[in-house]
Amino acid sequence: MQHKGLKSYKEFYTEDGARIDLVILGKDEEKILAIEFENSYKWIKQRVLYNALKAHRAGFKRLILIYPFKSDPLKNSWVRDFIESELKMEVSLVKPEKAVELIERYLVKK
Repeated sequence: MQHKGLKSYKEFYTEDGARIDLVILGKDEEKILAIEFENSYKWIKQRVLYNALKAHRAGFKRLILIYPFKSDPLKNSWVRDFIESELKMEVSLVKPEKAVELIERYLVKK
């Protein structure tokens, strides 16, 4: 998909062979946003950390996790602290019905 100079790719493969569910790239392949869909609560903190590491290694600075559950596994979590302070990434957890709104905000912010 292309829109206003942006490109999106589902099942984006990184140089090291990891897969990111959806990415949005800008002009000259600028890495704007990595998006991962989570539909299980099991091992969620480990999966969030792995998703962040994949996105970071691929050169993304922003990660959105689309997550349908009520609880926030990143609230008061060392995982969020690590992602933000050590990887220097913005990470957002959002319910599916709010995902488009958040993605649009990130694209305006880019």
